[in-house]
Amino acid sequence: MELWLVPPEPKPDCALLLVELFPNGRGVGQKVFKSAGFEKPFQEAEQVCAQAGGQLPSPRSEAENHALQQLVEFENKGPAFLSMTLSKAEGKFTYPGGGPLVYTNWAPGEPNNDGDKEYCAEMYTNGKWNDTPCGEKRLVICEF
Repeated sequence: MELWLVPPEPKPDCALLLVELFPNGRGVGQKVFKSAGFEKPFQEAEQVCAQAGGQLPSPRSEAENHALQQLVEFENKGPAFLSMTLSKAEGKFTYPGGGPLVYTNWAPGEPNNDGDKEYCAEMYTNGKWNDTPCGEKRLVICEF
């Protein structure tokens, strides 16, 4: 009696998949920031990151902010969205789960909610943050 062993189907390598989908990145501590290399409005950017198993970046220290800023600068596509949004109830920016910010790097005079329409946060190439309308297209960077 002959016994044939069928090799298992190869499973996609998650790390390889991340490299293909998000070719450029920076690591700091337990976080990795990866750039998708394209721009999307906030909600679509959130979906891209969620589908890849991550989220939009939430820098919680100067080191994390610097690593993210290096990636934004390297991509040279202008500002990138951050995960934080303006809580209408509290009148201040919070993390996606609603928690208060433990670190900020707002540009001078920001956030200012100009025209009562700036509910999302972005990072400039210099690492400073600004509040911006969520419908604007910004560079998509995900945090893993």
